[in-house]
Amino acid sequence: MSTPRPKPDDRTKAHAAEAAERNAKRPARPEIAAGLKTEKGQTLRTIHAPHSDQRGWQEMMLDAFGTTSFDFVSKELGRLDAAHRNAGEAYSDPQDLNAALAAIAGAKPENELEAMLVAQMTATHALAMKQIGHARRAEHLAQQDSHGSLATKLLRTFTMQAEALVKLRRGGEQTVRVEHVHVHSGGQAIVGQVTGIGSEDGRGRQADGTIDARALAFAPGAAVLGEDAGRDAVPEAGCKGQEALPDARRSARKRRASR
Repeated sequence: MSTPRPKPDDRTKAHAAEAAERNAKRPARPEIAAGLKTEKGQTLRTIHAPHSDQRGWQEMMLDAFGTTSFDFVSKELGRLDAAHRNAGEAYSDPQDLNAALAAIAGAKPENELEAMLVAQMTATHALAMKQIGHARRAEHLAQQDSHGSLATKLLRTFTMQAEALVKLRRGGEQTVRVEHVHVHSGGQAIVGQVTGIGSEDGRGRQADGTIDARALAFAPGAAVLGEDAGRDAVPEAGCKGQEALPDARRSARKRRASR
């Protein structure tokens, strides 16, 4: 006989109520139901709506993949089915497909390219987590090393895919914002834009990257002061009238000679 579970305390109840309110505002994720049918002597898998509103389900699927093409959605579902299928299985678990669909819909792809990238991310994540589990349960060091190495590669790939998605949505541009600019006495702030990728500056040199931002510079010849405005600025090297700094080795020899 199992021991009855304790009732939640007031704090847990309040948290659950807040979570339910937030969840009610989230859009529903599309789900699939799978079945089998025989056609021309072959057993085929069917993927269809889990409810009676087939047309409404199709619209949700189109929206989840950011497309208006039913063929695209059908092909991507087939690829997801193959990518999430385990060894020895004829078809993937519908729960695995629904989990992948939830991730794709949550990413809100705006077009087919973004949808394909997010679909790849779901497969990469699933396989990476599987390899981490194998590595944890491995009894031999060679097996642990093999699974761990593959998991590391997959996790790096996932990070690269996520960065590619962000860059794709930005149109290849990177934005840097300067929230606070402090210019001390003697400095002059200049606000402008920096050249982007593929362009050259005024001296014909290739730019390092795209920074669509406000660039902070100081006027030529102006002293750059720190927080203590009472201190003198560091003198520029090579100016006329400036004495050279003493040679530390000569000073050391003189001190030894004096002893």
